[in-house]
Amino acid sequence: MRATHGVSLNRAAGPFEILEILGEGSFGTVCVARVTGDPLRRKVALKILKGAYARNDKILNRTRDEARLLSRISHPNIVRVERLMDVGGRPVVVMEHVQGVSLDALLLRFKDGLVGSVALELTRQACLALHVAYNETAADDGRPLRVIHRDMKPSNVMLSIHGEVKVVDFGIAKGEFDGREAQTESVVMGSRPYMAPERLDGISDSPSVDVYSAGMSLFELLTGRTMSLSINPITHDQAMNRQLGYLNVPGMSQAALEDLRAVIRKMCAYDRDYRPTALDAARDLEQCLYAIDPSHRIGLVEFARTTVLPIYESRPKISPDDAGRDDDDGNFLREVTGQLTNPTGTHMRPVRSPLAEWAPYVFVGALTFMVLMLGALAMLKLVTDQRAGATQGVIAPPQPVVSVEPPDGKVRVKLVFPSDADALVDDTLLRTRGHVNVYPGPNVAQLMFDSGQVLDCTFTVAEDGMAVRYVVEQGQGALSVDDGTPKACTVTKAATPTE
Repeated sequence: MRATHGVSLNRAAGPFEILEILGEGSFGTVCVARVTGDPLRRKVALKILKGAYARNDKILNRTRDEARLLSRISHPNIVRVERLMDVGGRPVVVMEHVQGVSLDALLLRFKDGLVGSVALELTRQACLALHVAYNETAADDGRPLRVIHRDMKPSNVMLSIHGEVKVVDFGIAKGEFDGREAQTESVVMGSRPYMAPERLDGISDSPSVDVYSAGMSLFELLTGRTMSLSINPITHDQAMNRQLGYLNVPGMSQAALEDLRAVIRKMCAYDRDYRPTALDAARDLEQCLYAIDPSHRIGLVEFARTTVLPIYESRPKISPDDAGRDDDDGNFLREVTGQLTNPTGTHMRPVRSPLAEWAPYVFVGALTFMVLMLGALAMLKLVTDQRAGATQGVIAPPQPVVSVEPPDGKVRVKLVFPSDADALVDDTLLRTRGHVNVYPGPNVAQLMFDSGQVLDCTFTVAEDGMAVRYVVEQGQGALSVDDGTPKACTVTKAATPTE
């Protein structure tokens, strides 16, 4: 990475040669590196914890636990961890480098969902991975590890350029194995809306929470839509049945399509006792896969070759030298990368060309020139318009703003609520404040806070629309309509303990 004070890294001086920065997550940065002592020049991925969490015992313990956990699992559909290194007292995970893309990245290219056979096969193999992680992986004493992922979603499943499915990111997984450092607590962790309803109730996690998340992910892969389900058991199934109506897989008969809906309905059942095991779900999905007409099927290997490979090769490549930043995270990454690639602590002074030295100044000068030119053009246009108006004796009126009317007799409602909550109004889920289209009359805004608290806030929608704002009055949540007198909300679920 770019070093400060004219110092750069000798990136191939140690056990790894840092090649590329893949990306940053909440807690760490992932790099691609080449093992310098390997005659095959094999590539690995390095997961380096961010400096901000270097002294956070809970994050440190989870990182080490994830590495220990995955090092015990050997399955083609689960990313492989080779070893856990300690660099300056901080964990660095050395893992399998997957040349591919995450499923949420694929959905950016396929707005209406993936090919049916691809979506079903991806989910089937992910379910097999979940089954193996929970049932078949033996701990040191011969018992299964009982691994529950707890954060299954499209972004945590990858498809390689060779057609291999990989489940990744076991950072909040629950398991039973010796040497575990992090304590498994009854807290809400995961990603809505993929979380099973019981997880918000603080009920002990079971493998069925992963089946629920896999079913929600499958619906999204097939339709491009995120299924929004109520946490109210009465309306949960009603909302699911309504949204399953969007499901349409080319090459499937109506009977087979109903079977597929039934599989998703079982996987996403409100009551976890009604959900199938991951293995049974995989078998059901296999039957649905074979129900697709062969002319509409495409295998993962072919799909990866024709679709995943071009996406992977066109990714923006960030070299270590381009990723350097003069902040705490950048300095921390430079420090750890320096120790990984150059254990002796020696550095090489970079050889920089005169063009490289003057490049920042040239860029700033060119940018300033462009801004001045745009400003001059804007002034010229303003003077020209005023002269034209004077010549005609009138000033041109402003162009009208065209608004899009809500469909089907609905009216537009603006909803303002805190950033640590999601809002569900008439089956529309809002992640941030915004607008929803609803029918006039009584309605309910369900606010789901990150703390686990859920509020039901009733209000009446006017014929010409309105603005609804969440406020706190005397310590109690309430809704204010058009900044009027707040009406108290009903607490339907209390907050759960957080870490």
